[in-house]
Amino acid sequence: MEVLLVEKDPLIRDQVKVGLQQFPEFQVTVGQGHAGINEVRGRHFDAVFLGVDPRLKETVKLLHHLRSFDTTTELFVLTAPRNVRDMAVDKTKYNIHSFVPTPIAAREFFGLLGRFLERRTERQNSSLRKPARSPAPAGGRTS
Repeated sequence: MEVLLVEKDPLIRDQVKVGLQQFPEFQVTVGQGHAGINEVRGRHFDAVFLGVDPRLKETVKLLHHLRSFDTTTELFVLTAPRNVRDMAVDKTKYNIHSFVPTPIAAREFFGLLGRFLERRTERQNSSLRKPARSPAPAGGRTS
């Protein structure tokens, strides 16, 4: 699974990268700013982890820029807990899958990743299943 990580704070970026790398399913690409977000234009990512601080307009612009051309990639927003309530309206507007409070709490982060992997696996399995045939009519004889 391809994951893009765009986070300005090096400590949080490293925490998330190391956490993601604990799962062999994840291939992590680290990007910076608009150039990092533009990586999504050139290749498919299953998820994007994006650091957003509503007080820093350039990070909000990155969120807007991403969703201006890609509305389907799973988006996880890394932000301080005090920002989650302020950004609640943005969850629907920008189709944010989850807010990840920073600093990262390992137990919560790994739980989030586990649920994400489980959901992706279920989705892939259901798309692989073929639609069931409708049963033959019961009872009647044909002459």
